[in-house]
Amino acid sequence: MATNRLRYTFQLYDQNHKAIQSSGGVVYVAASGDAAKQAITDKDGAALSNPRALTRGACEFYVVDTAADVDLYIQTPGGQFVVKQDFAAGETPDIVVDTDLRNQVMVIPWAAADVTAATETATGFTEPTNAVFLLQGAGCRVTAIDATETLDVGTLSTDSGDADGFLSALDVATAVDVLDNGALLASLGHVGAGKSITLTTTAGSDTGKGFIHLPYVLS
Repeated sequence: MATNRLRYTFQLYDQNHKAIQSSGGVVYVAASGDAAKQAITDKDGAALSNPRALTRGACEFYVVDTAADVDLYIQTPGGQFVVKQDFAAGETPDIVVDTDLRNQVMVIPWAAADVTAATETATGFTEPTNAVFLLQGAGCRVTAIDATETLDVGTLSTDSGDADGFLSALDVATAVDVLDNGALLASLGHVGAGKSITLTTTAGSDTGKGFIHLPYVLS
């Protein structure tokens, strides 16, 4: 029996309702109300990568029709960050972005089940070049605990980055908001150089989930 799939699509618009069609940008598709990735496909059922790159500020994907609504975590081509929760198949696809707003917060979902423990993993998001990442408010909202385990967040170490430069050995043993500053944020904050943002869980990680928060100011 053929699998029925629901179509999800959106287009980014600026505050003047002009379509944003610049190159770049990415969307992380999460299960509704969860940090875990939602499996997504094309119209023929072939698996798509998640996070998924935007095309001219737009994206289309499908999920099996037993899935609930999804949550979207979008880094726009201009570096702004938008969270759209409970996004339904067939919903009006227009998502408005205030392109004049300089103060932003990157919200990066993570789930231990979606990554390989003790391995630096690209989140799919990148530092906007010349954005200033701030000390105050950087941390993680832990929604599912993993006793004795920790989380590092930083920039890709193989690209002259610092894998725990944003958050270093952040404790995920309690379901709370945990603030932390790694070496990149230890003194005056950090100026983004367009590097890939990565995360690394410790060797025994298997149940943790949460949302990484990285405040920044666009140049």
